[in-house]
Amino acid sequence: MSLTICPWKYNKRWVYSITYDEALADLHRFAIPIHEEYGIPGHVEVVVGQLGEVRNLGSSSYNGYRHMNGDELKDLLTRGWGVGNHSWSHQVIQPDMVDRELRQAKEVLEAAIDAPIDLYCSPGNNTNMADHVLSACREYGYLGAMSITDALNRPTDPLFWLNRTPLHERYYEPFGSEYDPFRNIRYAKEDHGWIIDYCHCPLETPIHPNKDCSQAQLRRRFETVLCEGDDEVWCAVPEEVLFYHLTRTQTQIETLTDTETEKRYRLALNGLSNSVTCRTLTFEADVPASWCRSPHVWINGESRPATLIGPQKLQITVDVENGLELAFR
Repeated sequence: MSLTICPWKYNKRWVYSITYDEALADLHRFAIPIHEEYGIPGHVEVVVGQLGEVRNLGSSSYNGYRHMNGDELKDLLTRGWGVGNHSWSHQVIQPDMVDRELRQAKEVLEAAIDAPIDLYCSPGNNTNMADHVLSACREYGYLGAMSITDALNRPTDPLFWLNRTPLHERYYEPFGSEYDPFRNIRYAKEDHGWIIDYCHCPLETPIHPNKDCSQAQLRRRFETVLCEGDDEVWCAVPEEVLFYHLTRTQTQIETLTDTETEKRYRLALNGLSNSVTCRTLTFEADVPASWCRSPHVWINGESRPATLIGPQKLQITVDVENGLELAFR
C-alpha cells in the first residue's frame, strides 16, 4: 500500500483564482456582488502609496477612480478574499527602490489590514519581475510573486513567477484577440493546471478594453468556470494555493508499519515557513479491498472516517503537523 499527497487540495483536478490589479473601490459595486452570487473568492493587488486615495499615476486609464482604504480591504478579508502588494508607486522598480516598493509597502499594507501580506504582484509589466525584485521579495518574506505572463501554473512550478491569464475584452495590437470565457480552462483540466485570471475593475463597459472586461463578461467567466469545472475545480485565493503547494513540497512521509493488518506513516515538515498558516493536505491511500467496507483512518491514534474514491483507494484531508501519524487497518 502507498500513501501519496494529492497535487491539489481535495484532490481537485484544476484550480481557479482571480485577481484585480489596483484594488479600486468600485469593485464593491460591480464585481463583489457577482463573487458573492457565485461563491468565488477574489484577490486585490494594492498600490500602497495610494491607499484610500483617488488614483493619480502618470497617464493611467484609471486616474480619477479611488483606491480602497484599509477598512474596505478588511471587509474583503471577512468575505474570504486575499490582498497582495502591487508596489508602492506602480513605477519601474530600480535596485535602490526595493526597500520602499517591497519592504515598506508590505509593512504599511499589513498595518492597514491587520493581516500578513504574502504575495507581490508585478505592476506595469514583467520588467518588475527582475532578479533584484524577486530576490528582495524572498528577503522580505513574501511567499510568491505574480507576473503578467499568460500561461497556466502547475503543481511543480516555481512560486516566484506565477502566471496570470488576462481577463480582458481584447488584447493589445497586433493580436487583438477577443474576449474568450473559456480561455485556458480546457488546458487546465487536461494538465492539472492553476488559472489565475487578472483584470482591474469590470464596469458596464470596460474602462480600457486591453486591461479589463465588462461586468457581464466577468459574470460569464464565472458561469463558464463553474459549468466546465463542476466538482473538479478548486476555487481559491492564491494564498491558499501557495500554502498547499509549500506544505506539500515540504512534507515527507515515513513508513512506520507495513503489515497485512496495518499500514502506519509519520509525516515530517522540513523547513516550512512560519508564514504558512494553513497546513492542510489531501492524501490518497491504496488499501486492500476488505479495508474499504468501513473506510477509516487513525490520526494520532484517533479514528476518523475516510472517503472511498475508487476501488481500493481512500482519500483524506487533514491539518498536518510535524510528527503526525496516519494509520490504516
